[in-house]
Amino acid sequence: MTDAVIILGMHRSGTSCLTGCLRSYGLQLGSVSEYNKYNQKGNQENKVVFRLNEALLKFNSGSWSNPPQGYLSLNTELENSRDKIITEYKTLEKPWGIKDPRMLLTYSFWENSLPDHALIGTFRHPKAVAHSLAARERLSLPLEQGYELWKIYNQKLLELHQHHQFPVVNFDTATDQYQQKVKQAAEKIGLKVIENNDFFDPNLISQEQFEMADCPDELKSIYADLLVASVDS
Repeated sequence: MTDAVIILGMHRSGTSCLTGCLRSYGLQLGSVSEYNKYNQKGNQENKVVFRLNEALLKFNSGSWSNPPQGYLSLNTELENSRDKIITEYKTLEKPWGIKDPRMLLTYSFWENSLPDHALIGTFRHPKAVAHSLAARERLSLPLEQGYELWKIYNQKLLELHQHHQFPVVNFDTATDQYQQKVKQAAEKIGLKVIENNDFFDPNLISQEQFEMADCPDELKSIYADLLVASVDS
């Protein structure tokens, strides 16, 4: 059994649903959000991890919506905070997990300090993500920015998948297919898969379906590669 699991995926791409399902199968998350306005069962994020990732991005003159380019610069304070967080996670029963969409931008900062760990990814059609971000209060991101962010995050997801070959879940698949894929991923990391997942709710998944033709042309190759990754992993 692996010690830890890192859930990777773009904002509004099913990371909360995936993490909650894995939690039902025994993944230990520690103290996480179990309810908020945009995730009726919570975004499953640890505020301490979230704040550190935010601080790291800010230190590099960026944010989740303005990803820094190139290698991330670090300082001792950030590194000490990371090591303290990991030490606290190690007190949990194995395997424990971390979910924060920012991890796609900051994984290199965490990677070598984490114990033996597995990665699991999730993705969603770019149009669904861009429209979801545009609809969020206090965000209202222009569709063009949403598409660009989808591109940046999912290119990073594909790069990591190429190097580590971890399971990738398509959030847009039919309910039965989705649950089966999550079960397979859970089994691969040593979780005990139970028949009744008390977290999953079909209403968590948008009923609106998009096809390849709905992708902006510049995103079609990335989306196609994600679809292949979800089948092959």
